[in-house]
Amino acid sequence: MKQEIPTWAVVVIVVVLLGLIGAWYFSATSKSASDTVVEKTFGDESNPFGNQAPPARPQAGQGASGP
Repeated sequence: MKQEIPTWAVVVIVVVLLGLIGAWYFSATSKSASDTVVEKTFGDESNPFGNQAPPARPQAGQGASGP
């Protein structure tokens, strides 16, 4: 004899699944105060000198060993 699942059990399972999915989605999309992103205004890795020119390098052959 085949046993059927009661309708109330199916409704409970669907509600629990939707609640778990909703809780996961809410926690994934909400940000806490400690996750605040602060915009960088001091340069980036591709331009380590910011708006300044790179330091000048001495030319070869000058200085104490120059002619």
